[in-house]
Amino acid sequence: MTALPDNARVDRLSGDFIIYQPRIGQRYTTDDLLVAWVAVRELRRRRAAVPASFLDLGSGLCSVPMILLWAFPALMGMGIEISPERYALGRASLEKNGLSGRFTLQQGDLRQLKHASGFEFITSSPPYYQSHEGPVSPNRDKAGARFELEGSIEDYCRAAAGHLVPGGLFVTVYPCQYRQRALDAAEACGLGCERELRVIARQGKPPLLSLFIFSCGGPQARAGEELVVRGEDLLFTDAFRQLRREVGFPDKLK
Repeated sequence: MTALPDNARVDRLSGDFIIYQPRIGQRYTTDDLLVAWVAVRELRRRRAAVPASFLDLGSGLCSVPMILLWAFPALMGMGIEISPERYALGRASLEKNGLSGRFTLQQGDLRQLKHASGFEFITSSPPYYQSHEGPVSPNRDKAGARFELEGSIEDYCRAAAGHLVPGGLFVTVYPCQYRQRALDAAEACGLGCERELRVIARQGKPPLLSLFIFSCGGPQARAGEELVVRGEDLLFTDAFRQLRREVGFPDKLK
């Protein structure tokens, strides 16, 4: 049994799954939920083409992989996480949910990842900001999850491109204001943008996030699609509620 760190709290995830999170530190975010939903939606579209396994880069607390494992009971996968604290919590959650046999979490630096096998599907929810772009939290957990202290978007794209098989897909997220940096990073690695979904936090506001589906050797099309999280009344939209239902989250939202 993996020992649960003393500072952990327990929260619900998809279906009956739980997730251990730090009481003080970075918990899983809406960004993680959105990456997992885009990945699940894309795999459900392909149906017969659902891969046998996937790779998750910078797995953190394992929220993204566990949502995928809930959605596809036959799916297997592996991930890598550099933070010892987040690695420990991720391992504990996997074990508690009976997923240790389906998902292998490795502690290490994704910039040094060299797995022998290629993957048809890769996911990541990377940190966004460079250290000069704002105050870095003294909390190591929060700092590492928000700032590019242990890998940049360029590093994530290189790691993904180095482990995708031809025709494989890489799903990730980045702030919309920096979207060109993500597109350039992917293109430099030979990845094309098949689809981009822009997330608007509140109706009438500019897009906040861009969710990307990059492909290795596939067609390139940057069709615009938008998702609004909250309406002008500040309530969650029907589209966002439906999104949560599709990945097994409870429907009780304010």
